[in-house]
Amino acid sequence: MVLGLAIFRLACIFECMIRIPGSRIGPLLLLLVMSVCDAGPAPQKDAPVQYPAANLKSDTYHPGPGWQLVWADEFQGDTLDPAKWRRQVVEAGRFNKEWQRYTDGSANAYIDDCCLVIKAIHETDAHGPDQYTSARLHTLPENGWTYGKIAARIQLPYGQGIWPAFWMLGANIDENGGDTPWPQSGEIDILEMYGSKDNAVVEANIHYAGKTDQHASMGAVATRLQQGKFADNFHVFEIEWDADQIQWFVDGKRFVSTSISGNEFSEFHEPFFILLNIAVGGRSAGPVDDTTRFPQTMYVDWVRVYQ
Repeated sequence: MVLGLAIFRLACIFECMIRIPGSRIGPLLLLLVMSVCDAGPAPQKDAPVQYPAANLKSDTYHPGPGWQLVWADEFQGDTLDPAKWRRQVVEAGRFNKEWQRYTDGSANAYIDDCCLVIKAIHETDAHGPDQYTSARLHTLPENGWTYGKIAARIQLPYGQGIWPAFWMLGANIDENGGDTPWPQSGEIDILEMYGSKDNAVVEANIHYAGKTDQHASMGAVATRLQQGKFADNFHVFEIEWDADQIQWFVDGKRFVSTSISGNEFSEFHEPFFILLNIAVGGRSAGPVDDTTRFPQTMYVDWVRVYQ
């Protein structure tokens, strides 16, 4: 306000000095000042987050009685294990009109501090399709699992237009060499977080072909952190999946379950494989803007399968 008053006075002085009858310079300058003031402050970037979080080494997870470990990656090597993971290469816009392209480069997925790191990188000064790179990793479809406890300890990214996911697809899906399209292949979303909605909320869902063989879903069910956002610390996200139901947990607390006992849920009685990725922008994630910090990272301490 003080700055605006000073410029207004300067405009008046300037008009008197140039002594041009009928000059409109002063009022025009005043109009410019008023428009700037009305525009409000420039958007501020989200506060930075420490990666990896301070609780990385404070892992107290236990699967509970009766569960036997059948597969795991603790990311103890120097590079991603190709016997366990594949890097998908996908052009921007193929899925959900997303803005990132998925690469097989080590800049987008690598090992750091005994964690898998998936990094979304903004490669230009523009916001829009094909201005970002990221990684989409999956376990081998031929080594899929039917039923079990599927768990991962993850520190999520955050921000407008950022969409991380830990999820599963039917091993028969055609995009990975199978013969079955989506949604007939089935999909289990262990966690999805939409930074455009709320960085303290994650969602669970399933997708399948319903009784009419058209897309159906459970409908997204959300759970919220009591304090902070999911990027602040590592959290354990898991499902317990058997022939009757799927249950979802965050840090050991169940927040939703759904029955899969009907005939329309046949997809969920077949093998599935695991995926991890960060999507940027598009139809589901929403647009990135100048408040979003880049690069965005997802740190994964471990991924485990129990049966």
